[in-house]
Amino acid sequence: MTVRSGFKLRPRFEQVRALRTGLRDRLTPLGVAEVDVDRLVLVVDEMVSNAIEHGENYRRPDDLLTVRFVVEADHVDLEFLDPAVPGATVTQILALLAQCRSGRPPLDSERGRGLFLIDDGLDSLDIAGEPDGIGLRLRGRLLRAAT
Repeated sequence: MTVRSGFKLRPRFEQVRALRTGLRDRLTPLGVAEVDVDRLVLVVDEMVSNAIEHGENYRRPDDLLTVRFVVEADHVDLEFLDPAVPGATVTQILALLAQCRSGRPPLDSERGRGLFLIDDGLDSLDIAGEPDGIGLRLRGRLLRAAT
């Protein structure tokens, strides 16, 4: 059985707690194992928190962040869309992701630790800019734990 759900939220830190709770409330009744729910909540929290923190310089007041997920029998697909990320920032994020995949980010680095957590928390991750050059789309997959 395939179940699709999602959230749209204003990029404000006070919305993150409700998002974590909402994600947990939607995934648990679908039979997603607690360990997988915890991983997904951590990943989504990090994605949204990063978008809020790093996006305050370019974000427009009416921009909404989108989190979608699709629960399948053996995996959960996750999609995150931030419509305001400039193309140059997407390029920087892709470079940080490549650095994360070649090893942990340096301890003295101010960038990349959150992205490392996101990449480590998912079984696959793809990040791309939107075709018009503004916006970031992150797609990830978590293979479900055997229950």
